[in-house]
Amino acid sequence: MVVAMFAIILLSNLCFSIEADNNVHVGAIVDFDSLVGKVAKTAIDLAVEDVNNDPKLLNGMRLLLHMRDGQRDSLRGARAAVNLLKGEAVAIIGPQTSQVAEFVSDVGDAANVPIVSFSATSPLLSNSRFPYFVRMAHSDALQMKAIAALVRLYGWRRIVVVYPDNDFGFGAVNSLNDALTDVGSEIEYRSSISPKATTEAIREELYKLNNMQSRVFVAHMNADLGLKLFAQAHEIGMMGSGYVWITTDGFASLLGTLLNDSTMASMEGIVGVKTYVPNSKKLKDFSKRWKERFRAENLDEDFALTELNQYGLLAYDSVQMVARAVVKLTSSNTRFNFLEPSSPPVALGNATDLSTIRVFQQGQQLLQNILATNLTGLSGAIRLSNGELSGSTYQIVNVVGKSYRVVGYWTDETQDLSRAFPLPPYNSVGSLKAVVWPGGDAQIPRGWEIPTMGKRLRIGVPVKNGLQEFVTVTFDKSRNQSIVTGFCKDVFDAVLRRLDYALPYDLIPYDTDNYDNLVYQVYLNKFDAVLGDTTILANRSKFVDFTHPFTETGMVMMVPITTGGGNNPWAFLLPFTPDLWCATGAFFIFTGVVVWLLERRINPDFSGDAITQVITSLWFSFSTLFFSHREKIKRNSSRIVIIIWLFVVLILTSNYTANLTSILTVKQMTPTITSVVSVRDEGVKVGYQKGSFVEEYLEQLFGISKKKMKFYSTPEEYGEALTKGQNNGGVAAIFDEIPYVRLFLSQQCGYTIVGPTYRTGGLGFVFPKGSPLLSDISRAVLSVSEDKEMQKIEKMYFNDTLCASPGAVVDSNRSSSTAPSGNSVTVSPSAVPTNGVSP
Repeated sequence: MVVAMFAIILLSNLCFSIEADNNVHVGAIVDFDSLVGKVAKTAIDLAVEDVNNDPKLLNGMRLLLHMRDGQRDSLRGARAAVNLLKGEAVAIIGPQTSQVAEFVSDVGDAANVPIVSFSATSPLLSNSRFPYFVRMAHSDALQMKAIAALVRLYGWRRIVVVYPDNDFGFGAVNSLNDALTDVGSEIEYRSSISPKATTEAIREELYKLNNMQSRVFVAHMNADLGLKLFAQAHEIGMMGSGYVWITTDGFASLLGTLLNDSTMASMEGIVGVKTYVPNSKKLKDFSKRWKERFRAENLDEDFALTELNQYGLLAYDSVQMVARAVVKLTSSNTRFNFLEPSSPPVALGNATDLSTIRVFQQGQQLLQNILATNLTGLSGAIRLSNGELSGSTYQIVNVVGKSYRVVGYWTDETQDLSRAFPLPPYNSVGSLKAVVWPGGDAQIPRGWEIPTMGKRLRIGVPVKNGLQEFVTVTFDKSRNQSIVTGFCKDVFDAVLRRLDYALPYDLIPYDTDNYDNLVYQVYLNKFDAVLGDTTILANRSKFVDFTHPFTETGMVMMVPITTGGGNNPWAFLLPFTPDLWCATGAFFIFTGVVVWLLERRINPDFSGDAITQVITSLWFSFSTLFFSHREKIKRNSSRIVIIIWLFVVLILTSNYTANLTSILTVKQMTPTITSVVSVRDEGVKVGYQKGSFVEEYLEQLFGISKKKMKFYSTPEEYGEALTKGQNNGGVAAIFDEIPYVRLFLSQQCGYTIVGPTYRTGGLGFVFPKGSPLLSDISRAVLSVSEDKEMQKIEKMYFNDTLCASPGAVVDSNRSSSTAPSGNSVTVSPSAVPTNGVSP
């Protein structure tokens, strides 16, 4: 028995030596018992026949093929490669899987023999890592970009990827993650399943996936595991309405073979990414030959495997590519030489003796010929770049009934999707034909659901000591639960009523004075959201996402106003400023002097001694205020001066009368501080809400020292601090956001908003990064904000009419000889300056 086995191995190792010298030896490693391997084996045999039947191709030489079974095992594949290299093989077609290809490529590098794989798609395999590795198939990294384009087109944010726990899936999943990141999506969960997993193990994993929010699944697996997966998914209801299943090329390229009566129901609505192969007469004729040969060689198959797939075409083209590269090498009368290596460069333990492998001296030249060969093969135009096939186009296919249909295309040149027809050119970018989704739905699935068997949303709620109108947490002992009320809770309830689905949740109180800590709990996945008066800030957005703000945005300064009555005995002097009083007196004297100079020579009313003339001139000017002058004017020039002066007198008297009336009848209101500049320059003390971002805001943007800041928690503390003032233990101004200031002014009078509005993000609800709920909640917030429902909620908490008595506008009711300063302030609590600038 041992002797017989030794004789067989010896004959196998010497099989090449008995061939004629003019024969070209090429090896092939495929998995005989796999679906792809069976298709490729027949295609390779036909390719060798076509090469040898073409007298012009090898110039009288013959291509001798030596095929080995890789048996889906890296060690056996490497042993098969060593066996082929001992027989002076100048190239090896295959191996079929990426895992085996990696081992065989090590052996090929040691022997300087090109390894041309037609189906190894792992991105981990590359020409830079394995110099003699040539990939005739497209890398998985490329098709993952096509899948990412699909995800972007339909707006899905979170994806679950299902893949086998071997090299077939590992490198591809990393490429998918990179592609999804580029389009703003992410992988929520990676589910690895053993290729040998039992039905129970697959079902258990699917139950776990069904408890997640995401309903978009990318299945990257071969035919055997894929059939098991979809059969179980159908049984447990994961192929129904609302689900999305996207398959990669490894499975989608075999759909024509896999779809039959037994598998049809379990795969209805699947969307697949499939390599596009252009139709041609050559392809049609070959398909007919391949089908006849395949049926003749596979009479004992359990099911009729009758469709030629892309891997068979690429295997055929690989043989043609190698044959043409050999022609270039032999055209220069180059003989194939093999040298024994000085030491084995690769070690595979006791599996194989590598010391007998000879190094192919012309291997580098043959490799360059292969890389430089351009071929229009059965699979289309063959162009290699950096050892890989370039210029790819993928079909987007949709399983409907017992077959599939093409709904669009993706090409690596445009990096976008186009309609199914026409092709080329790609003149309808960004859309697909209508897709039938699982469950027969024509409407695009939302891509996520709240799992019925999963946990309810955990929503954190801040426990506040003050300003509880926004959110209040109380404990109900009778029901042994916390009760949340307030403005934010009412808005949240109104938002949820606008959703098209129920959103079960639990409110969890969180006691903290720092809202940054509360927001960070969402980033740590301790909360699924935050309901409260949380300000939208840039630094917080690095960790979480916010909905659209549901309140006014901005921060303002609030100060007390001082009052002065109309009982001042000197109130009659207030209508004019001192400068204007001086200017008016100067005009009196100037007018009298001018008139005296013009009239004194001819008018006896302005004659007499010097004192009489001075008194007459001043009296004349003053009496014109009341139009009671008795002196007659003789000169026309004097009359012109008098007309101008009377016009000025009219303006002055009218202005004086109006201002004095206002002073005597309207109670004056004046803010103690008018701008943040005066706060900073004068070093006054200011207040802010405890736990708010305002402290850091004031220090960094306005340069206000922390020593000049005090924090408060309630509206009562705000009022007390402003009433006391900075000299009595209080503050001169309070800085806070508009919603809180509105609340304070709706409860207490005697305070006003001054200065511009400093822009902030407003208040919003907090969700994790990439949450599928975010877009729906934001749309609902906008819907509530644009409706009267928001106005009703605001009226419940902000009584803007409480202090809405009319007030005077500061510094604009007093006449001056200079232009107005423009620092007008409103006293109405509901009015907020809108001409502010963002700091």
